[in-house]
Amino acid sequence: MRISPRQCVTTTRNRRSILHPGGAFLSAAHPRGPAPIAITPPPAHLRQLRQSRGQITARRAAPRGRTMASDEDYMAFLDKANKDLDEGKAHAQSQAAGGSKTQFKAMDAGMEAPSAISKVCQSEVYVSDADEPFEAVSLKYSGSDLPDETEFAKLIHHWDTNAAEIDIMDPLDWDSNGRYGKVIDAVREASRGNDVRVYRVTRDQTRVEYWVVTREEGRIVGVKALGVES
Repeated sequence: MRISPRQCVTTTRNRRSILHPGGAFLSAAHPRGPAPIAITPPPAHLRQLRQSRGQITARRAAPRGRTMASDEDYMAFLDKANKDLDEGKAHAQSQAAGGSKTQFKAMDAGMEAPSAISKVCQSEVYVSDADEPFEAVSLKYSGSDLPDETEFAKLIHHWDTNAAEIDIMDPLDWDSNGRYGKVIDAVREASRGNDVRVYRVTRDQTRVEYWVVTREEGRIVGVKALGVES
């Protein structure tokens, strides 16, 4: 079958119409410019996929928030530990000092210890499980003799005068090794030879106080020291 020239032109136009859906015929004399690129939104299933990926990324970033919370918990833990440590130190210091309950009175206001006693307190210490310095004692006392256990408990302001554990000792029994001869001599010198006694006052299970005192012109004078006897 022979094709005429007109049929050939028609066939060619139909092929170009198929290549260009708009139906425009491109001629050599009037070439057509490049077709514009149309941007269309992604299909629904692609949008859902992107959203799910974003949620996964957010969940992966969550541990940073948990790390911050963990840091806050750790700081709270450190604060509590420091507070407990401070309280423990304060308690230990209170125990070492005996606490306000066991602070016995040793010096009345406006009174001074005799010079011999002040001097010996600067150089002598009482030796036990812990070495403690001697402290001067000067308390008003109107008795004609040295006080007994109950009177002495009242004199030093013991917190329980009726149940106070106080023992009266002879200085030679207290200083059987002769270690504190200077202390005893200083107390005796302050009273011009009056009687000297040692009062052993229990503070707790391991600590006692030794009061080496004498009577001198309306007062009790002497020294005291802490003994740790574990």
